[in-house]
Amino acid sequence: MTAIIQDPRTILCFGDSNTWGFNPDGSGRFPQPTRWPNQLERALNQTKPDLPWRTVEEGLNSRTWLHDDAIGSANYGGDYSCSGRSSLMTALHSHKPIDVVILALGCNDCKGYLNLSAQQITAGARILIHDTRRALNCGPRLDTPSSPQIILMTPPAIRITPQSLTWGFEGAELKSQALAEHYRRLAVELDVACFDVQPVANPSTLDGVHFDAQSQALIAAGLAACIRQTLGQHTSTDT
Repeated sequence: MTAIIQDPRTILCFGDSNTWGFNPDGSGRFPQPTRWPNQLERALNQTKPDLPWRTVEEGLNSRTWLHDDAIGSANYGGDYSCSGRSSLMTALHSHKPIDVVILALGCNDCKGYLNLSAQQITAGARILIHDTRRALNCGPRLDTPSSPQIILMTPPAIRITPQSLTWGFEGAELKSQALAEHYRRLAVELDVACFDVQPVANPSTLDGVHFDAQSQALIAAGLAACIRQTLGQHTSTDT
């Protein structure tokens, strides 16, 4: 009798340069084993090797919730849309079935020249949560169509440094800190999980925006605990 092969449970990590793995020393991208999405996969699989996980890295430099940013993409030599909404649905359908989506955006929305308030940035998060919930054919393999579980991840507490100012983050320090509370309130209102990264890891003093190599492991461990708790509230498979 042929054994049934079970697909790994899938986590879509949808974010910006801190999901992509931007090294704050300016040398480019962290190696694959260092980046937090891949450390998250390893952490979850150590706990439940019989129910394997895989993470999908969907990070893009300068990505925002809703707004295009040609200036931001040009900083990385890119000619692409920075709007998260423009690419989320494609990512969901590309990688389905998906058990969990981590929405990790809002950092780039804090750039001064985009002129967005913390409330307006949070409204962008609301829209992408709504979009994810509409994707009923993208959730886990179940008898009825469903959407993935959602974790809303806060942006880092941005530091003002010469490099962050060069990228346009004037005024982002207080705004990014305020977003943590706005995201928590939104998560409660919409009944999604929230992972506040700000107490867990700070961006490097080298550029004030990106997490260093040591922080990658801290973020992965925090998210692993959040995912276990989130799925434990909806299914008995991880308890």
